[in-house]
Amino acid sequence: MMNSEPVQANAFTLYFARHAQKEKAPSNPGLNQQGQRSAQQLADILEYAGVEAVLSTDYNRTRETAQPLAERLKLQVETYPTGDNEAFIRRLLDQRKTVLVVGHSNTVPELVRLAGGQAPDLSERHYGDIFQLTYIDDTVLTTRLRIPTYATTD
Repeated sequence: MMNSEPVQANAFTLYFARHAQKEKAPSNPGLNQQGQRSAQQLADILEYAGVEAVLSTDYNRTRETAQPLAERLKLQVETYPTGDNEAFIRRLLDQRKTVLVVGHSNTVPELVRLAGGQAPDLSERHYGDIFQLTYIDDTVLTTRLRIPTYATTD
């Protein structure tokens, strides 16, 4: 028999994802076709996860990765400042909301670690990883998920 205990009210989850596959452009590229599919898959994965806010750096590729989920949840993609990652994470932890944060290969692992989770370094070619940090009381559980990628011609 399944336990029907409600989830504790003091529990929340932070999701961290690197932006999806980007176009080959010299500056501020958007997503390529595979990246657009990956962004839709991210929205499929998190649609019913209770996400209350969607945060992104101020780049085309991160906003475009976050947008499909935000649209489904009728939320706005909010940009977060880069530079003071410790203050940013403190603010997220103080809010105790379930949030998606979309960043970059060189920022997502640091953000996860600052938030008390575990994450390996990501390479420039690393796409599709989602780090789920679940907080219950003083415990943090890290789960690493992956958006499947398929070979494409773009």
